[in-house]
Amino acid sequence: MENIPNKSHDKATLVMMPMPLGSLSASSMNHSDFMTQIAGIQCWVVENARTFRRFISSLQLGINIEALQIFELHRDFDRNALAVFLNGKINKGDIGVASEAGVPGMADPGAEIAAWAHENEVRVISICGPSSIILALSSSGLNGQHFTFHGYAPVKDDELRSFLGKIGKDCEKTGYTQALIEAPYRSDRLLSTLLSVLPPSLKICMACNLHEPDGFTKTMTVNRWRENKPVLGKNPCIFLVGK
Repeated sequence: MENIPNKSHDKATLVMMPMPLGSLSASSMNHSDFMTQIAGIQCWVVENARTFRRFISSLQLGINIEALQIFELHRDFDRNALAVFLNGKINKGDIGVASEAGVPGMADPGAEIAAWAHENEVRVISICGPSSIILALSSSGLNGQHFTFHGYAPVKDDELRSFLGKIGKDCEKTGYTQALIEAPYRSDRLLSTLLSVLPPSLKICMACNLHEPDGFTKTMTVNRWRENKPVLGKNPCIFLVGK
């Protein structure tokens, strides 16, 4: 982003707003703080404008969807255009940040917006909501005191095998839980590679389709997963490796 002189914005706030992970998220998110905050924001930075508008409409809060001012944070977004948007809107009221799912700033580009806010002395708050990373870790039975989140796994086969071999060694050496994600259509490939690379005594936790009726979290040793390998299909999953 372009360099911008620091300013003090006493009234404006950057609001990190969680989005549902699945159909079961709504009940846990239906609290007054969430509804009040989301109803009061006219300017948004989101990953996908279409799905965001659909979600806002589903809340039936009387929000004028067409009046919302939205910057779409797609993969190839223009950082200078984003800086212009943020600086042009922050003096007019709060700005919301929303991911496609879960808490923004975790495994998505939302952290860049929060960094801009801190650089420009804009207050930042985060509203409680579901985080797939934390939900998976808390239910895994693996080390939740010390863990590393790696984000997305490498795509190329040789890089993937080398990467997974390294996190397996790190896990054995340190005891830290190693967390990673993958595009849903590559989940079965990632699982197969994990099972072929990791030592049989390590554990793998799969948290799949969280907050959906058919979602599950299950932890077993690599050896047991090899005997009971599931087909994940295109369901979103988080993978944890631990001792």
